[in-house]
Amino acid sequence: MDEKVNVLFVDDEENVLRSMKRLFMDVDSINILTAPSGKEGLGMLKNNEVAVIVSDQKMPEMSGAEFLEKARRMQPESVRIVLTGYADINAAMDAVNKGGASKYITKPWNDNDLMLTVLNSVETYNLKKENKRLTELTRKQNEELKKWSSELEFYVQQQTVDLTKQNKQLTTLNEKLRKNFRDFISAFYNLLELRNKIIYIHSNNVATIVSEMVHKMGLSYEESENTVVAAQLHDIGKIGIPDAMLIKNFTEFSAEEKEEYIKHPVIGQAVIDSVEGLRDAGVLIRHHHEWYNGNGFPDRLRYEKIPLGSRVIAMADKFDRLTNIGRDSLNIESALQKIKAILGTQLDPDLYQFLSKAVHEGTIAAIPETENVEVELKPNDLVPGIVLSRDVRSGTGLLLLRKGTTLNEKNIETLKRGYHLDPSKSGIFVWGRKT
Repeated sequence: MDEKVNVLFVDDEENVLRSMKRLFMDVDSINILTAPSGKEGLGMLKNNEVAVIVSDQKMPEMSGAEFLEKARRMQPESVRIVLTGYADINAAMDAVNKGGASKYITKPWNDNDLMLTVLNSVETYNLKKENKRLTELTRKQNEELKKWSSELEFYVQQQTVDLTKQNKQLTTLNEKLRKNFRDFISAFYNLLELRNKIIYIHSNNVATIVSEMVHKMGLSYEESENTVVAAQLHDIGKIGIPDAMLIKNFTEFSAEEKEEYIKHPVIGQAVIDSVEGLRDAGVLIRHHHEWYNGNGFPDRLRYEKIPLGSRVIAMADKFDRLTNIGRDSLNIESALQKIKAILGTQLDPDLYQFLSKAVHEGTIAAIPETENVEVELKPNDLVPGIVLSRDVRSGTGLLLLRKGTTLNEKNIETLKRGYHLDPSKSGIFVWGRKT
């Protein structure tokens, strides 16, 4: 289990500090520290390593800006956030400039927004700390390389072999950093499952379709990654929508419900905007409900003014809704015919060919029942090339791999490890040829 990190709240109002404690009492990954003044907050920093500091701006004796400026000198790696009223925005800017605050939050705040901001800041702190450790490791390794270069030729030859190993380790560490970011995205995305399982499954389906489409479109690595991440999180703004609305179709909404619903792309963008690495994905989330002819929402963009990634997500979103959501789910071919009917109005006609290829040729392609049978295997019996016929979950219900995935050496090892750490009562169901 990861070690808890400290989050310090500084406010001269006791009821605010109590509210903060209640808000985060169920978050196991952090330990809450509180201080009723800047002076006592500095005392806390002398004795505790703090990941995130959240300070009120308007406090007697020492303002939030003054406190954060001193806190910055004591613990420069901490992420600093200032709380301020609408009338004190200039003071908040002072806290940003002098105290190095990365963000300000206006009072009164939204609990969900505040919690996400703090948790994202904790993740930023952890990533910076890990990067610092890796930088120091690299520095030490470079010092060792200099030492090795001065040794006798026999030892130099031996160390050349070791150098190759070290370079591989550095490559692995860099890949781990990238993986940590993707794992953070996945953890963020898994919040959807806790909120509503239908949204979670739908988001996973859309991300899979989008991944296939951008691959066939030949987009750059960065553009592909941003689009797939945005697809995973495209419905994150629905977290605040009432359960009663989530089980209804848009056509069944009242006027008030429609007004509430059309806000979710903007909310989704706002939720992830505090994470710098997700801001490009946030733009794609905002516009995934725009229509190609300009009749969508929230900004009524049309044609190429709609970001390409948003247009891709819109098509994948529509396809999954036609095939997997609702009382009248369609098969693949019927769904494609429905989509053809709205090309040029709701969806970009130039993208249809990539959707068609994705659903016919990719890992989401339908498996003909007349040619295949379902087989239950143990993890050690898996071989590359076979296709999962069902979602694979661990014993506690964690999704390990989605049905339709074609197995390779890497994801086979993932399944073996998952079953070892969290055993499932059932085996792994795959498609096998009839004999």
